[in-house]
Amino acid sequence: MDVIFYFVISLLVVTVASYFIFWLKNDWNRKDIEKEILALQTVGTTQQKDQEKEAVAYKQKINDFAYLLSNHKFTSNVLALVREQTMPNVWFKQFDLSQRENGVRLFGEADNMDDFSRQVLVFENNKYVKNINVLSSNMGASARVDFNLDLSLDQSVLDYPAVLSSITQTTTPSNQPVNQQGQGGTVESEKGILSFKVLLEPEVVGEINETNHTVLLKVPVGTDLKNLTPAITVSLGASVLPASNVLQDFTNPVTYSVTAQDGSIQDYEVTAVENVQQQAENKTGQSGSETLILIVLVSAIIIVIVVIVLALKRFK
Repeated sequence: MDVIFYFVISLLVVTVASYFIFWLKNDWNRKDIEKEILALQTVGTTQQKDQEKEAVAYKQKINDFAYLLSNHKFTSNVLALVREQTMPNVWFKQFDLSQRENGVRLFGEADNMDDFSRQVLVFENNKYVKNINVLSSNMGASARVDFNLDLSLDQSVLDYPAVLSSITQTTTPSNQPVNQQGQGGTVESEKGILSFKVLLEPEVVGEINETNHTVLLKVPVGTDLKNLTPAITVSLGASVLPASNVLQDFTNPVTYSVTAQDGSIQDYEVTAVENVQQQAENKTGQSGSETLILIVLVSAIIIVIVVIVLALKRFK
């Protein structure tokens, strides 16, 4: 029992120590990720960042409109179905729609139980209604039957041929002038490099400096600078020389010329350097992981030795 007790205590100590060590490791990794995120935020020009924000905003609007259109279609089809399947002497005064559950709860009145039964039968025989539950039916104060119904609808209700009451067409008055765009376009004068990437593993994204018109490529240590193929994105309507996706020697800085539609030219000096700092960080991270593993192993060995010694002394 003493041996088991000491063994359990040692396992508990090892577990707590391991948890603390790996918690530290996780914290270090989280800080490294935050540094990488901050570094990524510095990549790209101001124009690229503005375009990215605009694209994200448009995506959100598209998602919102898609949600509204989906809800509108469900509501329109369900109301059209109920309207066309309502029997004479039956009135619906309240609707609770649930697109998530694909159902509708109806609150209404009927002249008598016979009319109410006919209405339930109509819904039961409809192909768009999967299931119907009568929640309540009783004689109201107005001598009519008050009832609550739950209709579980089939997914095909979204294809129900809902009839539009009217279609409004808008025309331009004949006495009102219409604006037309001419054949000619605006000549663009933009001549910037929007992105400069090298297709490596991992991909290397150039750091663009619009003030000095330079691009810095930090490639992994050991990369052959004589054989790099950059992928270049320039302003709308502009061209670049040397061209994109063409093998290039970056042993020395290379000048890329961007020509706008109006013929103006902007030169960018592209420099490729080995990312020694990244290699050092990788080595540091790797050595840190190895150190943690070594500490855990040594701690476990020490605790096991202590347990064995205590157990031997106990038996003596």
